[in-house]
Amino acid sequence: MAKNKGYPVLLVDSECAVCNRSVRFIRRHLKKREKILFRSLFSPEGKKYLKQYNLSPDYDESLVLIENRKAYLKSDAVLRVSSKMRGLFPLLNLLMIFPRKMRDFFYTLFAKHRHSIGRGIGFL
Repeated sequence: MAKNKGYPVLLVDSECAVCNRSVRFIRRHLKKREKILFRSLFSPEGKKYLKQYNLSPDYDESLVLIENRKAYLKSDAVLRVSSKMRGLFPLLNLLMIFPRKMRDFFYTLFAKHRHSIGRGIGFL
């Protein structure tokens, strides 16, 4: 696995238009002192991370944020990334008051339809 110099790594579905657009959005809005490495879930490096954190090699249910030697999935990944962004995005962490199960329900609902959402709103 390539050295990541301790930076967080965000694994994304590189075949998803919404995910690719989100990567560009995150890059534009990161705080200047923050850095995130973006990798495809399906790349050899992505698969190594999945294996290292005991996720299926064909896992594609959510973003996976690798930070501080821990893997964060679904809403936890999104909220941790939002805390690294400029503007009001860190306020999204207020959603942590809701139970993970509830947050992940909505994340999963969106993720399940992300490919058709991407086509429907012109991401492709």
